[in-house]
Amino acid sequence: MRLIRSVDRRSSCRELFKSLNILPVPCVYIMETVCYIKLNNKGLKQNSAIHDYKTRHRLDFQTQFCRTNMLKKSVNNLGIKLYNRLPNYFKKLGDLKPFKKQVKALLLQQSFYSIEEYLSYV
Repeated sequence: MRLIRSVDRRSSCRELFKSLNILPVPCVYIMETVCYIKLNNKGLKQNSAIHDYKTRHRLDFQTQFCRTNMLKKSVNNLGIKLYNRLPNYFKKLGDLKPFKKQVKALLLQQSFYSIEEYLSYV
């Protein structure tokens, strides 16, 4: 990245990722995991299935209780957490193509360097 743009080796690549429209590796993982949850949500329960109140988090999926770190970091469990952090207007999109486009735009705008950074931002 720095060689392509002839930038100093100590400068941050965050702006370079944005200018080149390239997602950092954690953002690619976030996007693919969120799209996986969007496609494979048949066995997952939304909060709206439990009650009929119009709360802010009614479109969120319920997370499972996990005792082990292996299960906590699994694609299903971490994917639900990543999906739940998205804004509600992303979750209301029906098709995958506009959903993926909106998620990519969000990730390009912020260019997160870690999953923890994403979870604390959104």
